[in-house]
Amino acid sequence: MTPDQKIARLRETAARKVAEAKASKKASAPDRQLKLELWPDEVRGVPNAILRGALFGVGQERTVHKKRTLVAAVDGYEIRFKGETFNQTDLDVLEGMLHLAMPHPLGKRVEFMVHSFLKALGRKTSGEQHEQFKDQVMRLVTGGIEITDTKARMTFMGTLVHKAYRDEDTGRYVVIFDKDMLNLYEAGYSHIDWNQRMALGKSALAKWLHGFYATHAKPYPYKVETLHNLCGSVAAMKEFKRMLKKALDDLVGAGAIESWSIDQYDLVIVQRTPSKAQQKHLSQAAKRP
Repeated sequence: MTPDQKIARLRETAARKVAEAKASKKASAPDRQLKLELWPDEVRGVPNAILRGALFGVGQERTVHKKRTLVAAVDGYEIRFKGETFNQTDLDVLEGMLHLAMPHPLGKRVEFMVHSFLKALGRKTSGEQHEQFKDQVMRLVTGGIEITDTKARMTFMGTLVHKAYRDEDTGRYVVIFDKDMLNLYEAGYSHIDWNQRMALGKSALAKWLHGFYATHAKPYPYKVETLHNLCGSVAAMKEFKRMLKKALDDLVGAGAIESWSIDQYDLVIVQRTPSKAQQKHLSQAAKRP
């Protein structure tokens, strides 16, 4: 072996050792934290992308989309869906399961008893309710979503619940959320006051509005027609406006908003107190040049 070959061999060995050391260090170092940020027990943390459109709409009748179908969303998001459509009862279930998953790393098993889970949702625990819950879990496991953040130019594709298991004898469920769900949270999420949501009862529109406005530190005025589109309502506009007024009154009654009005241009103006995190955001924004 020539001197040049020896030098080359030594360099190759040194480079390999450095690479192995880096790989070993990377393997021994913990991955980035794959847990959701902790939130108080009285709220539910929900990605804004889920709340700012018709992915979880207000309809009682369900449609099956056999192809990727564009659903309404605010500017900044493009959302497509394939499967049996979601509504607000499905969102109740998702929020409840995410709350149980919150203290654990994503990808780990989240276990609960269906009886206590249904009671936490304010539901009855009859056989009919158990069957409804099975349908809802299946929808969340099989419904394919595609959420594009048009500003960041990034798209999440997958299902909101990765896997689920059920013990037929005990009624114990095991749910697993994919680690990539964290991407939806990192893009922005909001705290949903659970007591307020439960106080809204079966009013799907009031629940949708509750989540929608929770994502706004300072709500923008939206046209009645825009809200009709964003929530996925199929009601005639005159009927929707009547339902909207009732739902907004319900939000005032639940303490979710302070007041509302609809002006001569059909703009819905909502006043609400932002959360502590939103107040901090508004304060920081005001200080920026």
